[in-house]
Amino acid sequence: MMRKNWPAFVLGGMLAALAVFFALGLWANPHPADLPSGDSLQPPGAGHLLGTDNLGVDIYAQLSGGFFSSMALGLVCAAGAFVLGTAAGMAAALAPGGAAAAVDLVIHLFLAMPQLPVLVVLGAFFGQSRAALALIITLFSWAPIAKQVRAAAAAVRGRMYVRLAARYGGGLWYILRAHILPEVLGLAAVNGLGVCGRAILQESSLAYLGLGDPLARSWGLMISKASRFSGIYFTDYWLWWLLPPVLALLCTLLCVRLLARWLERRLPGRATGGKQDGAA
Repeated sequence: MMRKNWPAFVLGGMLAALAVFFALGLWANPHPADLPSGDSLQPPGAGHLLGTDNLGVDIYAQLSGGFFSSMALGLVCAAGAFVLGTAAGMAAALAPGGAAAAVDLVIHLFLAMPQLPVLVVLGAFFGQSRAALALIITLFSWAPIAKQVRAAAAAVRGRMYVRLAARYGGGLWYILRAHILPEVLGLAAVNGLGVCGRAILQESSLAYLGLGDPLARSWGLMISKASRFSGIYFTDYWLWWLLPPVLALLCTLLCVRLLARWLERRLPGRATGGKQDGAA
């Protein structure tokens, strides 16, 4: 069992290690993330583990605040996309003809919509609010989940034993609860975890472009400020000001996405890939 699941233990352990490291940066680090606490561009040392930025604000504290801010936003977007995507996918697969066609049309409209330009435009108007930003990212993240849930639910509904259950008096809610939901919820949850990683990347991208909350702790904002500092690439400042948020963002995204990818492959009884009628 351990041999088969070692990627999950490794990736989960890496995420847990990151969470502990950044938790110490918030609660064990004496320096605040929003006020100067040292000299300008102070290199890493005993006083400041990862140094300070041009304003004298501790880098470790900023990184730690950015981790929990990004993860909170990602988990909120993942939960919202999971709920919306599951509900829309089930409706598209199980609703009567006209209603199912309407839901399916909405799903495909969101899938066809170019996300980046629309996110940039909406972020320019509403990106100052974290709640509005989470809502915007969620609205552009649920459609892929809905598409997969729709296909999975339709596949399960077409299986022989499900058709027999309906023929012998099983109502829609019984079939939904006993046969369809156990098959599709895992798929939707794993895709929701993938949304978490995309939401972190999208939030960081908008913050880098200056379209996020300027007072929020954000890795994208840290990267933007550091990369625009005059002479950053001709000094050693980039080593402790620019490199840490880039590495933190990269490690977090890799862990979340690889974990979601691995879990998707390990889903038991994938609705679209398992036996269709053999169970009957």
